[in-house]
Amino acid sequence: MRHDPLELAQTNALFQLRRALATTTQGKETGATLASISVAYRVLALCALLREADSNRFGELLCKAGQARLHLLERATTGLQVSPRAMAASNDVGFLASLAAGDLPTARRIAALSPNTPTPGWEDEEDFIFFHCLHRMVHPTSEEAGLRPILTRWRQLEADNPSPFFQVCASLMENESSRFQAAFTQMLDARQTLMREYRKQLNFDRELYATEGKVYINGLALLRLAESRGLPGREHDVLIPRLALLSSFKPLPEHAWREP
Repeated sequence: MRHDPLELAQTNALFQLRRALATTTQGKETGATLASISVAYRVLALCALLREADSNRFGELLCKAGQARLHLLERATTGLQVSPRAMAASNDVGFLASLAAGDLPTARRIAALSPNTPTPGWEDEEDFIFFHCLHRMVHPTSEEAGLRPILTRWRQLEADNPSPFFQVCASLMENESSRFQAAFTQMLDARQTLMREYRKQLNFDRELYATEGKVYINGLALLRLAESRGLPGREHDVLIPRLALLSSFKPLPEHAWREP
């Protein structure tokens, strides 16, 4: 019997979420549990969009993914033991979920508490620097003094072959609309190529492909960031359906993530 991978993804994410939330209400909160809550909300957001065509629920669940990440970072400052893997900036799905939802206040709070250096053993500098750059970029313009050296270092890391991600971030810093549009298109092309190659791998995950492979949350996050900086948006793209763009940010209670 062949099951719908999107339905399975939704069922499994909801089970994971309820189990993790039950753990937190029992006073057994851990970094791994909070990280899993953030992941589950992001998957459920994609399922709400793709299975139910509910753009409002999509945005709400993305906001909750961000709230869970913020709570993890706040608890880490008050003594909660969080593994390096869970703390690593490039393993954070909540920050970009917040941005994709248009929840800039939460994204800024996450950025302020996120690591300022790569996490040894869990991420290399090239993976880290993309997130670090965005962390600086979500702050008001007056706080971007350190952004140019980050981009300079990123350019050095990529030598003579700057990635679309670098080009997107550089164009955002300079508020260059035409350059951003071209780099963004290249980034989507690279994502499509990556997904095609992923389908050929032995560890291909049908549920992952049915969710993250169909809607590019990171791309949507970058569009929202561009719009917040005054650059014109895009109507829709491959991997960023029009319905995802219809979602509008509505502030949630601070601990809304504790209820599915």
